[in-house]
Amino acid sequence: MKYSLYFEQALPMLLDAFMPSLKEFVDALQAGWFPALAAFVGCSIIVAGDYFQLPYLDATPDLILTVAVVIGVFSFSILVANIVYLPMIFWKKFQRHKHRKEIRKKLVQAVETAPDEEKAILAYLVSSGRKAFTAEFDHKKLSPLVSKGIIMKLGGTNSELEWPYMVRQDVWDYLLENRESYSIEIPDNAPDPFHWRNGGW
Repeated sequence: MKYSLYFEQALPMLLDAFMPSLKEFVDALQAGWFPALAAFVGCSIIVAGDYFQLPYLDATPDLILTVAVVIGVFSFSILVANIVYLPMIFWKKFQRHKHRKEIRKKLVQAVETAPDEEKAILAYLVSSGRKAFTAEFDHKKLSPLVSKGIIMKLGGTNSELEWPYMVRQDVWDYLLENRESYSIEIPDNAPDPFHWRNGGW
């Protein structure tokens, strides 16, 4: 009895010293549904074990029970919130996927209906394996492709004579899928047609 009374008096100090605060528990639970589920199951076992007087759990101190109930309520609330929010997550993913398909479709149409001069540039890029390249900042031949979103002009601080460009990923994938239609022979010693010293296209 003496040791039991001492343990009950010392328990709050032990909890303050070693257990995280309620805010830390809530922050941990909000990190995802799995920590919340684990906390809810553990707290439910503690409370149920005391209620049904299961061995080793039938004499749980009131302070532990209170903490278990509070954490259990918080974890249950987070689980419910995640379940309710789940359809919204799937809907957003569906919308993003749909939007990306629409963008890809428009880009593919822009490539297929592009003039032969623009297709020749894309054929050169895919045949030489140059998804990224450099050219003049205001390259006249590239401007139509940039305005259509087929080629992106990258940002940053660069030389106006050697500005970085990159073929958009959806366009690059399409060109690789249809490499036979966008394939040209490029000699090994051919100069870079985008470089200002070589006269360009």
